[in-house]
Amino acid sequence: MNYTLNQLNIFLKIVECQSITKAAEILHLTQPAVSIQLKNFQDQFDIPLTQVVNRKLYITSFGQEIASAAEKIIHEVNEINYKTASFKGRISGQLTISVVSTGKYVIPYFLSDFLQKHPDIELQLDVSNKSKIITDIQSNTSDFSLVSTIPKNLLVERIPLMKNQLFLVGSKSLLLDNIKTITDIPFDIPLIYREEGSATRVAMEDFIQKK
Repeated sequence: MNYTLNQLNIFLKIVECQSITKAAEILHLTQPAVSIQLKNFQDQFDIPLTQVVNRKLYITSFGQEIASAAEKIIHEVNEINYKTASFKGRISGQLTISVVSTGKYVIPYFLSDFLQKHPDIELQLDVSNKSKIITDIQSNTSDFSLVSTIPKNLLVERIPLMKNQLFLVGSKSLLLDNIKTITDIPFDIPLIYREEGSATRVAMEDFIQKK
């Protein structure tokens, strides 16, 4: 067999996404390029790694076994690279950061200089909703997390990075120019919130109940 690390990485991404198209998007490759690499990888095995049913891609049991082995190989290769960089006095390793969906627009601002200074760092960025991020914090599966608000009962070290500004958008008839804080918002007007359980919704509901 003569498979390459590139083929292993591509196959792992296909297994993760369950889609050649999505894997191509994440890897910043064309779909034909990913398909060719999958075919070249498959040609080295007599047993199918994938199968297509009703135009949907499925990973076979054998494919899952190969993916598990490929993941171990990639991990060992990364460890070799990390150790090599470490012996040269450079900071290396995997950095796992979880951020809420809005955080993906600001996190590059805080990371770009650091990653340029330390090119041996492998960034794993997980963009998800707030509840998932809080779970990651509680289970200690992320090195750092970026959220707008953290539950008070969660004992973690917090570093404020920037103000989380909120903007109220609506009809001119609401005289929005006169609304400066949450307490200025009339409690009897219909409001659309970004998500259930958001910090803004909780604050508004609490205010309305008190009012």
